[in-house]
Amino acid sequence: MRRQLGAALAAVAAAALVYTGSAVHSAKYGESRTQEVTRDAMAGATITSSVRVLTWNICGESGSCPARNQPEQLAAQVASLAVSRSAEAVFLQEVCGNDAENDKTVDGSKTADKSEVTLLGEKLGSGWNIAFVPYVRPAENRFGSTMPGQDGTTVTYPPRYPNPSATSDFRCRGPQLVGVQGIAIAVKGTLGEREEFDLHSPKAGLFLRALCVRRMSGTPVRFCTSHLTPKSEDYDPRAGFSYRAEQVQRLQEIVGDGHDTVFGGDFNTRPPDDPASGSDSGILAPLYARYRECEQGTSGTARKGSGTMWDSTDTTVRTDRKYDYLFSQGSFTSCQVQSDSALSAWSDHLPMVGTASVTTG
Repeated sequence: MRRQLGAALAAVAAAALVYTGSAVHSAKYGESRTQEVTRDAMAGATITSSVRVLTWNICGESGSCPARNQPEQLAAQVASLAVSRSAEAVFLQEVCGNDAENDKTVDGSKTADKSEVTLLGEKLGSGWNIAFVPYVRPAENRFGSTMPGQDGTTVTYPPRYPNPSATSDFRCRGPQLVGVQGIAIAVKGTLGEREEFDLHSPKAGLFLRALCVRRMSGTPVRFCTSHLTPKSEDYDPRAGFSYRAEQVQRLQEIVGDGHDTVFGGDFNTRPPDDPASGSDSGILAPLYARYRECEQGTSGTARKGSGTMWDSTDTTVRTDRKYDYLFSQGSFTSCQVQSDSALSAWSDHLPMVGTASVTTG
């Protein structure tokens, strides 16, 4: 039917034809989108839409996380924030996912049956879908070991209990936390293509990944999130080598020039124009050169932003350290770091919400 419609329109308006397969391309996204794209394409225009995205490292597993033993309450808080901020997609880092749901066979101390990802799906309700990908423990287990650090220093990592083998998934600890730790994207709408990408990661750090999904309903947007290596683990014997720099290069390869893509997450790096960025000032510069960051708004000039972390010694105080980002090819018409001090009860990071302009068709 869509091909017949395209042929009929071409016969009627061949002289003014600017319709070059848009209906075929957008047919993946549903009949109503096909009709809309066809009309706009014939008018010689692309479709620019707004999409609202929330990113949050929820600190859902680590021993220092304030709500690590409250997965259901934390999932409810994420869902409440997504709804109250009218988010269409939610990027999560450090979330316990359901790849190993109800893993009592692995750890008999477990008293819960549902992971944070499953609980979040229940709290968000119908109309939402979630994709999840776990972190993977590398071949060399750093916990309980002393490893060489930056500038000739050493870093000692305390043991984890239980302390699984080095090649296992990064299982979440605590009787209420089932599943494995990773990253997730919750989308309001129907999910289509899902992609997982490996990121070059330190031998003794977590093996990190990027996750991308495409929404098939509404505005057909591609969403991607990742979690980059912490600075304390970003080292290599070769002078000048940075895992985060390589991970940023990989993100550019993944996103490309996608005008319909919004990506972000916890990048564990201050922005280039932050006076405190020091030797890290160049790590995120390629992203700022190619894309627009949420807090740049429509001007796209300043390469800095508001802090997205709570003070570790006083969780009522917001630091100036920006580690969390949203990027897009288009501008952001709004951007806000959610700084309500009550949110410090849930994570050491603050959530950030932005409205991005994306181009489709």
